[in-house]
Amino acid sequence: MLIDWMLDLLVVGEIGGGGDGVLFKFDPPSDTNIHPHSVYLLPNLWSFLRCDLRWAKRVANTSQGGGQGFEFVLNKWKPYYFACGESNGFHCQSGMKFFVMPSFRWY
Repeated sequence: MLIDWMLDLLVVGEIGGGGDGVLFKFDPPSDTNIHPHSVYLLPNLWSFLRCDLRWAKRVANTSQGGGQGFEFVLNKWKPYYFACGESNGFHCQSGMKFFVMPSFRWY
């Protein structure tokens, strides 16, 4: 799955060696990009719904989405809640968030 914070584009698919994961791509901060993005992993649905970043873990800073992007591996069968943590949560509150549930595998 490719997440492009700039275009809100979702492309579903496998990453790397065929495992489940999410690839984040976004422009790093620059003179022309005055609204950088980051990626936070929120601990639960309640935090996700409220965009409460207090207990969230930053998994990618504002420069890690450039170039090849930042890959986050979904290594457990559970929901993962992601949000942009920039502008004191305003990006999240504006809808820059999503959740994903990896496919269950029997093997």
